[in-house]
Amino acid sequence: MGLFDRINEGLARSRDKFKESMNVLLDRGPDLDEEFWEGLEETLILSDVGGAAAADIVERLRDLATRRALPDAYAVLDLLNDEIAATFTEGGEDIFGGGEAVVLFVGINGTGKTTTVGKLAKASTDAGRAVILGSADTFRAAAIEQLEVWARRSGVEMVTRERGADPASVCYDTLERAEATGADLVLIDTAGRLHTSADLMRELEKVVNVVRKRSKLPVYTVLVIDATTGQNGLQQAREFNRALDLDALIVTKLDGTAKGGIALAVSHDLELPIVKIGVGEGIDDLRDFNAREFAAALVGAFDERFDEDGDSLRGENAKEAAVTAGERRRDVLEGAPAAAVGEAGAAADAEAGVAAADAEAAAPAGIAEAGAAGEPVIDEQGDVEEALVEAAEEMVAEPADGDLVEAALGRRTHETIVAEVADEPADEEGDGAPFTDDELAELALAADENGEGAEEAGEPEPAPEPEKKSFWKRLFD
Repeated sequence: MGLFDRINEGLARSRDKFKESMNVLLDRGPDLDEEFWEGLEETLILSDVGGAAAADIVERLRDLATRRALPDAYAVLDLLNDEIAATFTEGGEDIFGGGEAVVLFVGINGTGKTTTVGKLAKASTDAGRAVILGSADTFRAAAIEQLEVWARRSGVEMVTRERGADPASVCYDTLERAEATGADLVLIDTAGRLHTSADLMRELEKVVNVVRKRSKLPVYTVLVIDATTGQNGLQQAREFNRALDLDALIVTKLDGTAKGGIALAVSHDLELPIVKIGVGEGIDDLRDFNAREFAAALVGAFDERFDEDGDSLRGENAKEAAVTAGERRRDVLEGAPAAAVGEAGAAADAEAGVAAADAEAAAPAGIAEAGAAGEPVIDEQGDVEEALVEAAEEMVAEPADGDLVEAALGRRTHETIVAEVADEPADEEGDGAPFTDDELAELALAADENGEGAEEAGEPEPAPEPEKKSFWKRLFD
């Protein structure tokens, strides 16, 4: 498994927590408004990157979004990894970079100091360095025995004294032995100290001062932090840095927590570089820290896409949909033929048909017939409503009842009746007189027979026109 793959796997829980919060933020849409920036800062804080680091990251992203005219939240998130990486304090390469050094490991109990010292001893020995260990943790039960196991695994010498001895004296003896053997890397494990105990912190200050005064090699004080402690780890780091003037950090147990962002919070707030991270229990799981790889493993990637539920469109998809809708509206108003509409407007065709049906149902009788020829009635200004009113005023007078009956029987169409009324003179015998009861009954019987004959011949009945009142409705109304 590659270096990045192991870090990526170790930070899986922290990344899942971060992306869960980001998905909640992105559900509101990709707009770069004030709500987005506040939500992004809150998401970073909830990921344990710290308030100061989160505010710094968001401020730089806002500045970049303005200067580069970024279009949406996804473009901002593309820059998030780089900004997180830039927030880490740089440095610390000299500590384990191959030069001579004395490294004191400090921290509270349970952070993994002794295990870290053993893993570093093995890795440094494999790299060809001359290493010596010092067991200055003389108070914790089995601490000396634990470090002895790591010394045997690494094949290095370890300096120790009886349990309960003064830890400063152990450090003094270790430095003398390192000078005698020509060791170029001295790793000293100190006793765990609670940052809340002033007396214990003063004892640790004494140990560090003795080493700094006695050593002829560069001395570095490195704090080991357990990532599972979250924001409490930040408070620990502040107290240790105040008392010991720390040089660097090692963050352990990143594979067992969703609070991996604490590494960024401590590095940013205390301006301390991170030199190593622990992403597992194996001897090879203590890795060199790389800010860009850490940021990529912590944040992951965010791609522009459709909403999973299909409720809305994002980015260019939404823009294209808006343009298509505008073109469809123009086509309907101008009476464009259906064949000229592209495939992208199929859904809009259905909506336009529903709207046309609603308008036809609400129009006065006779107006729907005027538009039945295919194209909507429209004047030069494109005002459909005014055009319909004008068309209604220009309609000819309705024909007589007898003509309507003949039209219902299929003998003459409405257009034929209108033409006959306009061209022929009025009947001298008064054809427009009301029908007698016998005549009405005879006409009704003829209409029924005509309908049955059409059904027997297999001819479909003409579709009724709900907007036009039939003769029978007109008669009884």
